[in-house]
Amino acid sequence: MAANGLVLREQRILTRRDLIYYLKITDRKTGEELGRVGDIHTEGMLVLSSAPLPLGLFYKTAVALPKSLADSVRLKELPLCCETLWSRPGPKNANFYETGVRFVAADKPQRIIIEKIIASFAISGAEAP
Repeated sequence: MAANGLVLREQRILTRRDLIYYLKITDRKTGEELGRVGDIHTEGMLVLSSAPLPLGLFYKTAVALPKSLADSVRLKELPLCCETLWSRPGPKNANFYETGVRFVAADKPQRIIIEKIIASFAISGAEAP
């Protein structure tokens, strides 16, 4: 349910995958940490943060990559443009917020790296609800 009382209709087609790491997400424009990756798929991710992210905004983000993957793709961070779609207090801890974002114009190399993140660091058999 959305904060304004409206029920959000599930539009996700791809299965989100929980990771063994909570990868750091920063705003490339300000350098500010936006949160951590809660789960991810090739079209978007769940951002876990200490404050809600405003809805309908576009961010140029950088997702920190684990060293083993960073070395293989020769990038320390994966640049992604994201749009915030929804936000709510975390169901397990109301001191944290969950924000759903979609990737905007992710190109093929970015999607390949996202697929490598999932293949290498997804919790086996764990799919986000």
